[in-house]
Amino acid sequence: MDFSTDFDTTSRHFLDWFNTQPGTTFHPSLEIVDLRGRGAGRGMTAKVDILQDTDLFTIPRSCIISKDTSELARKLPELFDVQIDANEKDSGNNIDGQDSDELVSDLPKSWLNLILILLYESFHQRTSKWSPYFDVLPQEPSSFDTLMFWTDEELSHLQASAMRSKIGKDSANRMFQERIIPVVNNHADIFYPPNTAQLTDVQLLEKCHIIGSLIMSYAFDLQPDDDDEDDQENEDGWMEDRYKPSTMGMVPMADMLNADAEFNAHLSHGEENLTMTSIREIKAGEEVLNYYGPLPNGELLRRYGYTSPKHTRYDVVEISWDQVKTVISETLHIPNDPTATTAADTLNKTISQLTETEAYETLDLENGFLLDREAGDPDEYGLCTTEARFTAFPEELVSIISELVTRLESGEMRKKRLTREEDKKRFVKNRTLTVLEAIVRKRMAEYETSVDVDDGLLLREASDGGVGRRLRMALNVRVGEKRLLREALDWTEAMLEKYKEAQQQGSAAQVNGQPPRKKQRKDNR
Repeated sequence: MDFSTDFDTTSRHFLDWFNTQPGTTFHPSLEIVDLRGRGAGRGMTAKVDILQDTDLFTIPRSCIISKDTSELARKLPELFDVQIDANEKDSGNNIDGQDSDELVSDLPKSWLNLILILLYESFHQRTSKWSPYFDVLPQEPSSFDTLMFWTDEELSHLQASAMRSKIGKDSANRMFQERIIPVVNNHADIFYPPNTAQLTDVQLLEKCHIIGSLIMSYAFDLQPDDDDEDDQENEDGWMEDRYKPSTMGMVPMADMLNADAEFNAHLSHGEENLTMTSIREIKAGEEVLNYYGPLPNGELLRRYGYTSPKHTRYDVVEISWDQVKTVISETLHIPNDPTATTAADTLNKTISQLTETEAYETLDLENGFLLDREAGDPDEYGLCTTEARFTAFPEELVSIISELVTRLESGEMRKKRLTREEDKKRFVKNRTLTVLEAIVRKRMAEYETSVDVDDGLLLREASDGGVGRRLRMALNVRVGEKRLLREALDWTEAMLEKYKEAQQQGSAAQVNGQPPRKKQRKDNR
């Protein structure tokens, strides 16, 4: 992160400013600390033990940077008078993450509002009400480790991770050039202080990327009240993504907390204030941690610029539909079709017929499929108490492969003289597992190095710190994905072995983990 030379002085000025704002509170047992030594920037720790359910600090909504408090919104109200669509999903922090042309038209209004507001406040930083707050925020490209600012060589270390396709820099450029830069240029007398040179479009574009990344890393989706009946909670009470209108805002002090998969503090949204509360006892010297949600390390890196060992439980691997089709064409016995010139044509024709059926007509195959673990949610104390493990492939993937096996390998079933439905089901099950195994192996082969090689690099980094921060984070992402693939492969091979045993026993029930049904002796008495 980008700090002044005297880190502690800047932190103290910020804390002094925060404490002078009407309505704020800050618990005396807390302190802002320098965590740059482990790449975590500023953080917050407990000076003494803090009890559960302690209000750590309070931020009045008047202290938040948003359209409700912005001077720009008062000077140019026409920019902010468009209501946010209720279907917008602001909580995804997705400004630079969409890799499609839709980003330009689909970016939520609240994101655009906050970009313009922060541009205005940064240009007027010396006189801004939030000047001490801006002093503790990163404001240079070198201050960010989010993927937006990685070089091509650094991105190559992610290898076959799907994160490389989710940066969306080109689409972000178009959005800034079409919807932000013209507004700033057309209202330069408002955005720039008197006697201040205007930025060129190139400079302004770079500034937009900095502001966009700042929002992605620090901004909060502000809800009017935690008691709203429309809020969705999981069984442990942690808020899920909410799809109702909301306001994006920068929340001083709340964004000083780092976050992890296991956490000890929770931010509640009241009508007048936001309050950070301890959800379990925080020991002296322990870091106060917030929660960003069940994100894989790849998403943590893309959005926030860091990775965490505890988020490995949420790692995912994307399987594209093209990869699935390739494996199917290489694995299944595709029959000759007089109306198709190649096996690929036959496969595509079968897929087209299948997706026109009611069961599959709503399935968006182009989005591919996601492999993940059954990880569970944090408990009421912010702790992950369940084992994270791979338990199954996506139902849609298994279903469509099974249906394609049934349609494309009907000739094979006839050759094998499989007439009983029980035998046909066993055949389809076996072939489906075989395809799934091949998909996993093909996906694993796309990575340039093995898990063992990567583990060796991480071990070397732990001993001498020689690989560099960004390479280490790339290793964490790609190793996590490879380990998940290995788990999926082990699971599939175990299921195939289980199937073979069941087939030898003549019982399809064994495939599903059920003991063979014992034959009942007839009672002729």
